[in-house]
Formats: sequence, structure tokens, C-alpha cells
Amino acid sequence: MTTVFVIAAILLLIQSLLALGAGLRFARYVGRSRMMRQNRYQPKAVLIVPCKGLDHDLEENLRALMVQEYREYEVIFVTESEKDPAHAIISRLIKGSRRSAWMVIAGEARDRGQKVHNLSAALEMLNTVDRRAEVLVFADSDARPARHWLSELVAPLGDKRIGATTGFRWFLPDGRGAGLGTRFASALLSVWNASALALMGERSGFAWGGSLAIRRENFDKLEIKRRWQRAVSDDYVLTSAIRESGQRIKFVPMCLVASPVKVGLRDLLEFTTRQIRITRIYSPRVWKFAFSTHGFYNLTFWGGLLWLIAAKLTGAVTSNLSGLLASIFLLGSISGVIRAILAMRMMPGHSDRISGQLWAHVLLGPLSSLLYLYNFIASAMSRRITWRGIGYEMISPNETVVLQRTRPQAPTDPFLRAEYQRKASVRSSTRK
Repeated sequence: MTTVFVIAAILLLIQSLLALGAGLRFARYVGRSRMMRQNRYQPKAVLIVPCKGLDHDLEENLRALMVQEYREYEVIFVTESEKDPAHAIISRLIKGSRRSAWMVIAGEARDRGQKVHNLSAALEMLNTVDRRAEVLVFADSDARPARHWLSELVAPLGDKRIGATTGFRWFLPDGRGAGLGTRFASALLSVWNASALALMGERSGFAWGGSLAIRRENFDKLEIKRRWQRAVSDDYVLTSAIRESGQRIKFVPMCLVASPVKVGLRDLLEFTTRQIRITRIYSPRVWKFAFSTHGFYNLTFWGGLLWLIAAKLTGAVTSNLSGLLASIFLLGSISGVIRAILAMRMMPGHSDRISGQLWAHVLLGPLSSLLYLYNFIASAMSRRITWRGIGYEMISPNETVVLQRTRPQAPTDPFLRAEYQRKASVRSSTRK
């Protein structure tokens, strides 16, 4: 049995070296991107922000979108209804800002994801009031971009060969007032999410809908809005359309955005499993490949570790296996450190907070892979997800059933709960 684990560990070591090589290539890409001066392509843009509920630091996140260093852009915020607790905050921001901004009430989605429904409603409004906007930009409400984010994201679109540009998010654990379990779960989520940076680059494998720009003419040409009908995932659909057209998706390193997070174990499992379950429906080949790689890692690393413990108790000699497992762990730690250092370079304003979480990226790689394995197994058992209080069943990429809705609940975080109660008691048209 030891020989079997040794052979598997050698193969896993090779896999880890390849992963480290991919990380180093990504680091070179980030370095080149920082040194290159972007063409200042700045056509009129419209920024569309779907909102639902009270995200952590929502008001500060949205305010950051209103003060971007960009020549000419407008903002469209979308909520499902005026009863959404985010509505009052958005209304106050619009009234207190010089930025041209709109509020759209989308109504309830019937046969597609609420986010996709909100985006479509914003586009319908845009097409009736503004024909001059050349670039569509999409952002999530739970991330807070830097002031140069919009200009950096749009600039590469001056090259017609680029179908879309994308950023990505970096979860920043917020330990204020949190217990040990919450701090650990938040750190593990950050490590889990950071591993996806390996998919990004000059030819990104994915366009993340929370930080994405596309030329309006290209969006219309690819019929993205039509493709969104009856879909849950906005970004997977857009990614597939761009790939089918032969265009490329460019990751813009300086558009990595911070996303403060404070989650418990239950929220961690729900969020991560939902992401993988969506991947299984919308990108089954990626899901199968990732399942096999994480399955092999966990079988070899954790299985080998248990075998070492059993061998230690029986006095068997396993020096080769222990050395291989230690090397695999070391390579994974190096990859984690590289990602964290790159995140500090891409988001210099958050470097202190990222460096404070460096321990997690050194130590939690094996646990992150174990979490992935749980996600893959759980995702294989159901097509149902719950996303922001709405239950969906994903029949196929082009068919979605809305199962149930829940009324907005007050957040468990004491600060957010106080905000929720205060905002919910104010009429959406009242400015404080």
C-alpha cells in the first residue's frame, strides 16, 4: 500500500509543480500589465449594478462606484422592488451625488435568475433613454473597487480583438466582532476563492460578472440579452458567447476588487457549493476536470497522511512518502503566497489586510481542496440552489424554475441588523 501512495504522491507532486508554474506565469502577466501603459480608450460608458438586500458595507461599496475617475459614465442601479432594503440607500446616494444615475425597479423574475432579470430590465431602460453609451460595465454590490477601476477595465476594449474585459474579487475577511469560527471560515473562503485566479490572464478562461466590461455593439451582436432568457448565471452565459465568437476575454489585474466577508461555516458551505453547482450546469467539462483533480489531490494527500499515521503506530518505514507529502504541501504554500503577494500588488490599498491573512494562504491549501471535494460531491446530488433568498432549480443552462421566495431577513451581523432595521423603517423616497 505504501508503494501505491508513493506513486500517487509522485504524480501529485508533478501536478503541484505544474500548478506552481501556472502561478508564476500569472505573476509575469501581472508584472507586464503593471508596466504597460494602457491606451486611454474612454468612450461613454454605462455602469449597471444589480442590488438585493444589505451587503456588508453596502453604502460604501456603492459610493465607490459613483466616484470613479472616468470622463463620462452613468450608473443604473436595479432592485427587485421598492421594498428591498437596499432601495432607500441607493435613493439617498443618487440624490446626494452629482453623478448621473438611475434607479430601475425590475419586478420579480419568473423563469430566470433575479440577477439576470435585473440586468435585463436595466438594459431595456437604457435602450430607451441613451443610445450614445458605447460600453456596458457590470458590477456587483458586495465589492468595493478603487477609483481607477472603471478606466482600467474599459481601456483594453480599444482593441477590437478583445471581446470583454474582466476583473475578479478577493475576499477580505472582516474579523470585527467575530468569533474564532467565523474568522476561520472567512479566511478559508478567501483561500478557496483565490485559487480561481489561476484561470485568469491575457486569455482569461472566465468573465466574472461582478467586474466586467464589454462594447455595447459586441453585446448586441452576440445576443447576450437573448441568451440570458431563462438563465441563472449571467457570467457563464456571456463567457460561452464570447468563446463561441472566437474573441478573447482579458483579465485586467488592477481590476481585482476587494470584497469584505464575514461568514460562518453554514454560509461558507452554502456559498461555495452554489458556485460549484452552477459550474456543473453551465460548464460541465470544467466541473469534471476540476472534480478529478481535487479528487486525486484529496485521495493522495489526505489518504497518504492517514496511512502515515497508521504506519507510525505499527512501526512501518514510510520516509519516502512523508517527504513527498511535505513537498506537495510546500509547493501549495508557495503558490498560495504568490497569489497573496500578487493581490497586494493589484490592490495596494488593502495590502495590510491581505498580509494579515498570509498565514491562511500558507496553511489552508489542503483544507481548501477538501472543501472543494465536498462542494463537488454535494453539487452532483442536486440542481437546486438558494441565492439571496430565492430558490431555483437549474433544469439546464437555458431552463430555470423559480421554486420559492423568502422575505428579506435582518442580517445576523449586529451592525448590519441595526442598519436593516433603520433603513426598512424609512420610505424609499425620503432623503436623510
